[in-house]
Amino acid sequence: MTLPINCHPERSLSRSHRESRGRRTCNFLIALLLFAPFLLHATVLAQTSQPPTHTFNDPNYHLSFDYPANWNFSHTDGEISTFHLDARSALKKSTLRAVVAMSENPFPASTFSGAYVYFSVTPHSSASICARQAVLAGAQSKPIATHINDIPFIHGHDEQKNICITQRDEIYTTYHRGSCLRFDLASNNFCGGEVSGVKNITPQELDQVRTRLEAIFSTVHFDLK
Repeated sequence: MTLPINCHPERSLSRSHRESRGRRTCNFLIALLLFAPFLLHATVLAQTSQPPTHTFNDPNYHLSFDYPANWNFSHTDGEISTFHLDARSALKKSTLRAVVAMSENPFPASTFSGAYVYFSVTPHSSASICARQAVLAGAQSKPIATHINDIPFIHGHDEQKNICITQRDEIYTTYHRGSCLRFDLASNNFCGGEVSGVKNITPQELDQVRTRLEAIFSTVHFDLK
């Protein structure tokens, strides 16, 4: 098979040099044409391949979200989580519907101890009571309004501090059909790294953890009936 490649070496070179350079140029172009489909396929595969996920669906509230398949999942508090310790502003009557927990420690040499996405519901609520759950009583920070997949949320946060910050909770609440639906994106780390021999987790590492929690929360949506 003859490829339609027209190679023109410089006329100022000797004939042998022109032929040598022409052959090298032609060989390069032929190799490029032959391997281009494989390079394109590899690029497309890298862009489209995603880690496997599972989908949680709540049949009562018609809400779903995706989470990494290798994360731990539970419908019950106490198995892999401590909901009311992490979600301090949640009302006592709030019911945990689902929790997913990071299964591995991405920074084993640090004080990082865990990350969770909680989904809970407070039935028979109101829009104002639901919005107040986004911040702890007495907190100076004010919640802000945001949207996730066309769902309006009130976003606030809570930090538990000792010598260092040991827990941070990003709180999202939305009032829907008489109930307050709440998501908590909680990350925990213990203090005293100097004593235990590990280094304190850095703000950059915590940002990486929050990015993974936010990736899960970004898939939240109401199911179409």
